[in-house]
Amino acid sequence: MDESESRSDAEPSIDFGGEGATVYEAIFREIEDAVFLIDVERAGGDYTFTFLRNNDTHQRQTGLSEDSMRGQTPREFLGEEQGATVASNYRRCVEQQTTVEYEEKLDLPGGTGYWKTKLTPITEGGDVAYIVGVARDITEEKQQERTHDQTYRRFETVLETMSAAVFLKDTDGRYLLMNQACRDLLDIHGDPEGMTDEDLFPPAAVERARSDDRRVLQDGEPIEIEETVPTPTGESVRLTRKSPVYDEEGTIVAICGVSTDISEQKERERTLQRLKDRLELAVEGGQIGVWDWDMISDEVEFNDQWAEMLGHTPDEIEPHLDAWERRVHPDDLEAVEDALSDHITGETGYYEAEHRMRTAAGEWKWIRDIGKIVERDEDGDPVRAVGIHLDIDDRKRREAELERTRSLIERTQESASIGWWEVDLVDESLMWSDEVYRIHGVPANESVELADGFEFYHPDDRDAIETAFDRLTEEAEPYDLELRIVTESGQTRWVRSIGDPQFDDGGEVVGALGLFQDITERKEYEFALESTREELRQIIDLVPDLVFVKNREGEYLLANEATATAYGKTPEEVEGKSEADIIPSVEDSEAFRQDDLDVIESGKPRRVGEETLTTADGETRILQTTKIPYQVAETGEDAVLGYARDVTELKEYERTLEEQRDNLKLLNQVVRHDIRNQLMVVESYTELLEDSLADDQSRTYAQTVIAAARQAADITETARDVTDVLLQAGSDRTPISLRTELGEQIERTRSDRDRATVSVDGSIPDVTVLADDLLEAVFRNLLTNAVVHNDKEVAEVTVSTRVFDESVRVSIADNGPGIADDHKEQIFQEGQKGLESGGTGVGLYLVKTLVDTYDGDVWVEDNEPTGSVFAVELSLAD
Repeated sequence: MDESESRSDAEPSIDFGGEGATVYEAIFREIEDAVFLIDVERAGGDYTFTFLRNNDTHQRQTGLSEDSMRGQTPREFLGEEQGATVASNYRRCVEQQTTVEYEEKLDLPGGTGYWKTKLTPITEGGDVAYIVGVARDITEEKQQERTHDQTYRRFETVLETMSAAVFLKDTDGRYLLMNQACRDLLDIHGDPEGMTDEDLFPPAAVERARSDDRRVLQDGEPIEIEETVPTPTGESVRLTRKSPVYDEEGTIVAICGVSTDISEQKERERTLQRLKDRLELAVEGGQIGVWDWDMISDEVEFNDQWAEMLGHTPDEIEPHLDAWERRVHPDDLEAVEDALSDHITGETGYYEAEHRMRTAAGEWKWIRDIGKIVERDEDGDPVRAVGIHLDIDDRKRREAELERTRSLIERTQESASIGWWEVDLVDESLMWSDEVYRIHGVPANESVELADGFEFYHPDDRDAIETAFDRLTEEAEPYDLELRIVTESGQTRWVRSIGDPQFDDGGEVVGALGLFQDITERKEYEFALESTREELRQIIDLVPDLVFVKNREGEYLLANEATATAYGKTPEEVEGKSEADIIPSVEDSEAFRQDDLDVIESGKPRRVGEETLTTADGETRILQTTKIPYQVAETGEDAVLGYARDVTELKEYERTLEEQRDNLKLLNQVVRHDIRNQLMVVESYTELLEDSLADDQSRTYAQTVIAAARQAADITETARDVTDVLLQAGSDRTPISLRTELGEQIERTRSDRDRATVSVDGSIPDVTVLADDLLEAVFRNLLTNAVVHNDKEVAEVTVSTRVFDESVRVSIADNGPGIADDHKEQIFQEGQKGLESGGTGVGLYLVKTLVDTYDGDVWVEDNEPTGSVFAVELSLAD
């Protein structure tokens, strides 16, 4: 009696011996982990695992009682899929005879959870008799891990999408990580972990970085520094914040850095300082008069330029309001006082007036006076105002002159949609002609400020016009630009804006005069033309064949990707080069060159046919090339447009296919003639032998041989049909008589099949269908299938037809075993056959193939009360 039999008479138990058993039992019951006991029985090369016991913790956490588990195998208790997985772990423990640990996910009555399980084998006599399992529910830990992973992925996403450069270094200065912005800044393509500043920066920058790191490590406080960081693309001004990173015990273990690019901010600050310096220089160099008015005492402080503008020395001007008032032209004084009053009462944002003032020589000079209240008392009354005087005397004279010429300019420019504009930099005024107003879609009676003029430009072009205007005013550099504007109604239009500087007698830029033309229609045409060219270029680059244009000298004007690749170059490397420079083979080059000239000279397209090309790799390719005369649109130059298809693989395939067709034809002849003749010999001689056999068993053997020979003959016939289908170059459907083809196969089945009756329901209609000579194979295979796969003593086959408007349906019903629903689609696939079939499995596949070729349909249905119905629907010939 073997071990499995000796332990099957009673419930197995583990003998820990004496008093220890009580201790182990207590541990088993009270331990917080889930514990279970598995009985192991071996029969031959397989094992049977049966649950014996589980402790209270296991029962509570799994929802499985000891009674429900006892005596159950893993598959019985956990289901096929889970049970198989659990049993495989038990088997691993037994076969290795060692403790195994693993994690698993189980669907239990207590719910679905994750478990960390430890299996320990217990041996008796050198074989494993039991397995003690200790399982711990780690579902909450798994959830925490997923939460942690999700948090980490979010952190990683935020880190990698930050525009600021972020890095982490350990206390020895080794980089632990860098985000994408930091890696891009330092042009690092691999993993930066382990790199140091010495690997990235010059010595001076390394020492500065070390010093900053030491401060963070020593003080334990974040620091913020401005630094210039050398990068592969140049220096970058950065605002960097370095912070200490602590571990759980409060020890600094790393330094985290966040560095923001402030290069543009620093540049703006420098620009602002330059502007301030320029402003001070402009006040002095531009002879701008400045006044500072104490509105309580009426004392006024005038600068030297204010006095000199009127031909006085600073000492000659009294620091009082009267010094200004008595020099203003009497005709202008009322308007000046009204403008000042409006500003004092808050009706205007600043005071501005143009008026005449008397000079030391007694003449009148035009002044532009601009000021603003900069201080008020607690009651809102003005306390102090400052302002400037600008000499606009020359501008006023020019305005009079310009006014006389504007009407002439407007008349000559209206027909070309051209207008003029003028900017006075002294008073910061902007003037537009009526045509400019029309182009902007603004009523001509509305005033437009200088700043507003820039606002009309498209946001993407505004920097360009502002930069050009700054150069014009600061460096006297004219401009001629084509830009976009957005009209008052929101329409985007293209304009040509021309600006020229205007100078005063001292050569200083005091204004600008320019032209403004609507060029929207021209730009739209250019864009459409360019878009068309680009689309055509993209299309021909996608063409797998060679497309090219060459001029009379053999220079490539265009070459698509396929053409360039053949020569081991890019389209840019081919275009503009002569043919002799591109084609490796001199012989090929001369042949292609002569073909090109023949097409150009004759002016007629030419199909070159097959020609060889030696590629850059030295490979010979066969091309089918067509060339047509072509004229370059831009120059009218004669050229040739070529289209070449690489047919190397096609030619090789054709040769291979021809060889295969020859081999298949030979095999078909063998099948049709030699093998079939030998089978007929076998069948005939066996029939003669059958008559001479005395006992029934021998005759049965002979009949089996005869049936097998006939079936083999059927197979050769099917093989012949398949070969004919494969050798077809194409299917040319012709009208075929349904009555003839179907009737012949019915009669043939009746004569060849001893245990079959074939009847026709009604009559076969005298119609023609669109098929070919292989239509008889369709009906022969369906009738043979109905008989051969029939499990009745006599196979009963019924043929029926039904004519529709454009098709006819032939139904072949049998009384056989029928076909399962899930197998009805599969039986028409190549190689599919019944479990008991001795055929090749290609008969019905051949039927399906032929019917598809005829644009028909074939399917199978259930017959009543038993059997199947195969239906074939074919198109009627007109």
